Amino acid sequence: MDFNLVTYGFIALSVGFFLAFSASAYALARIAKFEKSVSDLDWDSLADLAIDVQKLKKNAQKYQANVNAAQKLTQKEKLAMAIEQAQYQQQQPVTNIIGMER
Repeated sequence: MDFNLVTYGFIALSVGFFLAFSASAYALARIAKFEKSVSDLDWDSLADLAIDVQKLKKNAQKYQANVNAAQKLTQKEKLAMAIEQAQYQQQQPVTNIIGMER
C-alpha cells in the first residue's frame, strides 16, 4: 500500500513539475516575442502613437457629443409635438346642440 502511495506521489510531482516547466517556457517564449517586436520602436514613434491615440479619442468624444445633441433635439421635438397635440385636444370648440338642455 505504501509503495502505491509513494508511486502516485512521484507521478503527481513529476506532472506538476512538467506543467510548471511548460508554463515557464511558454511565458519566456511570449516575452522573447514581445521584446523582438518592440526592439525597433523608438521614443519618437511612441510619441507619434500617443498623439494619434489622443486625436482618435478627441474625435470619438466629438462624435458622441454630436450623437447626444441629436438625440436631445429629437426628444425636445417629440415633447413639443406632444404638448401641441395635448393643447389642440383641449382647445377643440364646444358646439351647442340646438334643442338639448344642459
